[in-house]
Amino acid sequence: MILSGRAVTISRTRIVYGPHALGDLRKLISSRDYNKRKVFVLVDANTGKHCLPLLVKSCPELDSASVFEIEEGEDSKSLIHATRIWDEFLSAYADRSSILINLGGGVITDLGGFVAAGLKRGISYINVPTSLMGMADASIGGKTGVNHQGLKNQLGSFYSPEAVFIDPRFLKTLPAAQLRSGFAEVIKSALIGDPVLWHRMLKLGVVNILSMDTSGKFWQDMIMKTVSFKNRIACQDFREHKLRKILNFGHTLGHALESLILDDTGDQLLHGDAVAMGMIAATWLSQLKTGLGEKETEEISSFLKTGYRAQIGHFSASRDATSVLMMYKQILHDKKIKDGQAWFTLLRAAGKPVTNIPVVGKEMQESLDVVFN
Repeated sequence: MILSGRAVTISRTRIVYGPHALGDLRKLISSRDYNKRKVFVLVDANTGKHCLPLLVKSCPELDSASVFEIEEGEDSKSLIHATRIWDEFLSAYADRSSILINLGGGVITDLGGFVAAGLKRGISYINVPTSLMGMADASIGGKTGVNHQGLKNQLGSFYSPEAVFIDPRFLKTLPAAQLRSGFAEVIKSALIGDPVLWHRMLKLGVVNILSMDTSGKFWQDMIMKTVSFKNRIACQDFREHKLRKILNFGHTLGHALESLILDDTGDQLLHGDAVAMGMIAATWLSQLKTGLGEKETEEISSFLKTGYRAQIGHFSASRDATSVLMMYKQILHDKKIKDGQAWFTLLRAAGKPVTNIPVVGKEMQESLDVVFN
């Protein structure tokens, strides 16, 4: 990994962070190696409206690019939508030299990467994340995928983007709910890899942080640290054989919660909200199984419950007596299940994650009681 204040390079992926990022993207697509390649842009309804104009203004060359638009939300991360996009690519006579620019949050970067990996046995793609979730996590590390049969990320591949361009100005387009959701991944990164940042966050308080100007120094430093950490881990263990498993803190239960319908309206839990709940459960399990201290357990749980109280309350009020059983069935499909056993990433202390900790059903249920009671 090569790290500077401007760019992070991992394997074949160049990652640029800052308000100059779109200018660097323009230089890339205007270069001799790119200017004759067919360029396509994938957006959802929100990023097409709020983010595409800034992208085209910064990169006028993209004004003539073919734009594929999908509906916003997790339901679009499916084989049906992937097939539709492949059909549009083929109708536009895309070839193996074509390049796809994914402009959006985690749904767009996951789906777009999956589409790029499958087309012509793999075309190049570039991620331009517009959400905090995308910037801090989803756009980095080369995990692509779609949901299937109501289960998270069941189909996918490890396929690196050619480059990632992160412009923090896009954060201004986010509603508060999406900012809060993405912040959960920042919290996770600090808890498993940066105890200094975690204690700064703990001192400031989650409510104060979320009310700060995202263009301010604290936010910019926080995002840059998160980006750098995620990239360093992905570089060392791209296919998640060992070290990269630390990034799963809060995700085993989080993914299961996310897959469940909250109420009869069809509302679903945002990914980061689900991960926050998963981290509360994993923190309690850490005290039980890996020696996380009582004081630190309380600090982490209190921080998360303060920031995600409304979402926890909504889920707790709407779940019925079968929800725990339903969730356990979801967990059995998780990619972190091996030989019928759930393996969790837990903490010994902030900055000291432990992987491959076995957790049984009774312990999971008790950890959920801590979250919802």
